Amino acid sequence: MKMKERDYLIILYDYYGDLLSADNRRYFEDYYKAFLIVLVVVGHFIEVASDDNVVMETTKWIIFSFHMPAFVFISGYFSKKTQGIYKLLQQLVVPYLVFEILYYILYTYILNRDTELAFLYPKFSLWYLLAMFMWKMITPLFRRLPGYLWIAFVLGLFVGASSLDDNYLTLPRMFTFYPFFLLGMDLDRNRIDLLRARIRRMWAFGIFLAINAFLAWVAVSDRISIKIFYGRYDYEYLGLSVPMGIALRAACYLISYIMIYVVAIMIPGAKNSLSALGQKTMAIYLFHGLIFAVFRRGEIWYQSLGEIVEDAILVEASIGTIWLLCQRPFVAFTDWVTHIPMPLLQKIASFGFIGRLEKLRGVGQQKL
Repeated sequence: MKMKERDYLIILYDYYGDLLSADNRRYFEDYYKAFLIVLVVVGHFIEVASDDNVVMETTKWIIFSFHMPAFVFISGYFSKKTQGIYKLLQQLVVPYLVFEILYYILYTYILNRDTELAFLYPKFSLWYLLAMFMWKMITPLFRRLPGYLWIAFVLGLFVGASSLDDNYLTLPRMFTFYPFFLLGMDLDRNRIDLLRARIRRMWAFGIFLAINAFLAWVAVSDRISIKIFYGRYDYEYLGLSVPMGIALRAACYLISYIMIYVVAIMIPGAKNSLSALGQKTMAIYLFHGLIFAVFRRGEIWYQSLGEIVEDAILVEASIGTIWLLCQRPFVAFTDWVTHIPMPLLQKIASFGFIGRLEKLRGVGQQKL
């Protein structure tokens, strides 16, 4: 007699109940976001390590191989519901403009750096807000195209062969990382639960170590620039022919894709102190670049203290920055700046051309 699907699910839940519960799913999601924001901050701080620091160079390769693809992936995962233009402007564009101004003030009047207030050229990590706005705007329409995911991959591969400005409207990065946003959006929540339940962490850890060993070898061999993972630079800038650039970016896509799932399997699902950090990632992301800009001015003195001391200073500075930005003032300001009421803009977004665009985008409908 065949086992009914319902009976199978009951047995599966009894066996893997701790992994499949709603609470543990939420803790897993928060933990994953927390893990990624730690990598983002650490990755930026260790970028200023001296060129001959082998440990930091290898660590950069490991982090940059998947941390931004995974960050984009998890953002897509949480973007299944189509948001209206007003909400997107309020939660992404307004913070982008506010922090562009803050960066400009810091760079110009405190750090005496030569810069301009150019909103079409995002500063430091603010490119992500601009890219997120464009991804969320176009995706409800883009997903109606047949084979939209393959189209996104092809665009990501070939944007490196174009002559687009590497920072104008963050277009190169928008195209390069867009496939991961779509992959995250398309991922069914139950699928990742079952994946975590069926595949042992030790197997995932073995794959993780193997990929990291390969990346460490690439880092030490110094044959390829780590900037291939940045998604910003064209193949000519990286010293690559177009066919070689496309092949390497395709390899980067594969490595990032595997690492996203491997890390997802390895991450615990129980509540802990790090999972709470996952609810404050926006504040950390927006503010950490300001602190990093100040810290970076002193890079000369710590580069002269030896590799071990330099490593300790960079890691401690990044962890200290994360701890600081988890405090209430930064979280409260971030919450305020992403929820500033704009009644006039809300009215404009409800009629005319914008209103018709909202209907085309399917605002208010669940897009799974």
